[in-house]
Amino acid sequence: MKLCSIFFLVAAGFCLSSSFCDADDYLTSKSPDGKFALHVSRGDKQPFPQSSEIVDSKVRTVILALGKDKVFDPEAKLLWSNDSQWAAYVTRTKEYDDDTATRVFLRNGAAFNEIKMPDIAPPKIPDGASSSDEQHPRIIPLRWTKPGLLELEYEILSESWGRTVEQISIQFDNGHNASVVKSEPERVSIVDYYLLLPKDTFETPPRQWLHNANVDKENGYMDVSGDGAQPSFEVALFRCRDGRPLLAVCSGQLEGDDRVSLEFFELGADGKMQKVPRKIFPIGDQWSSEEDGKKYEDFRFDLPRHGRTVLVRHGKTKKILHRVTWNGEKFVEEQR
Repeated sequence: MKLCSIFFLVAAGFCLSSSFCDADDYLTSKSPDGKFALHVSRGDKQPFPQSSEIVDSKVRTVILALGKDKVFDPEAKLLWSNDSQWAAYVTRTKEYDDDTATRVFLRNGAAFNEIKMPDIAPPKIPDGASSSDEQHPRIIPLRWTKPGLLELEYEILSESWGRTVEQISIQFDNGHNASVVKSEPERVSIVDYYLLLPKDTFETPPRQWLHNANVDKENGYMDVSGDGAQPSFEVALFRCRDGRPLLAVCSGQLEGDDRVSLEFFELGADGKMQKVPRKIFPIGDQWSSEEDGKKYEDFRFDLPRHGRTVLVRHGKTKKILHRVTWNGEKFVEEQR
């Protein structure tokens, strides 16, 4: 696969006001020293073209125009180094896909100069995967570990085989030349198994919800915001005693309470996650149980971010009704 053009720019990815994030004109990604921010504006007609620029955060004077894009990306942001001297601009490059590009800039007084990035080899495609499969590259800066040293993630997503990703460190020398100083595969995480879920698990394929996900890879937990067609949902990774993965997906109602149903998936012989019979969990819910659904209509399920115990609460009182723990082979209800 030929490496697509890569760009970068750095800053803290938070909105100055949460109300701006849903608007057609807003500020986000304020620099640590408070002097700069990202100004984003969206056109009011299809296809809603977007323009972005680095501005003075107080008076909105334009410092650097980043250009106009055909794609509106509400998650466009800057990632700043702690000294506010380096910045990485991240934005989606396709309207309905996950392709993401990044540009890097160095502050020069009250201006910013773009720094040319080195060529970065794409991550290795899994054995057995075809290079002709549809692929979606995402090059995302993670952090500035110190001024001039950027860590990023180069990820390729595919509907056919899931995900491959490299963790990469780029060093900028005193002459502002950039070079790759470290590149290594990321270990398999909850994200990899999540992307292998059946395509019909959600309203659209799993990869399209990564932009809405808060992911804790270390603890095997994801919290994903829905929209008008897809309820919000949680995902938790459990491990069998032999190391095989088991994913729990807890979904809410489209117009109603969160966390009302549970589904479970295990890794099949075809390398995809496949649904496990609901009886693996001893407490039913109103959507999956063969019993009278009214018996479970007040149950709410909390997947664990830490540990292996799922809590079953009363929807109104929030009282814990059941504690159910995964023992490596099955879920067992704790005796009271």
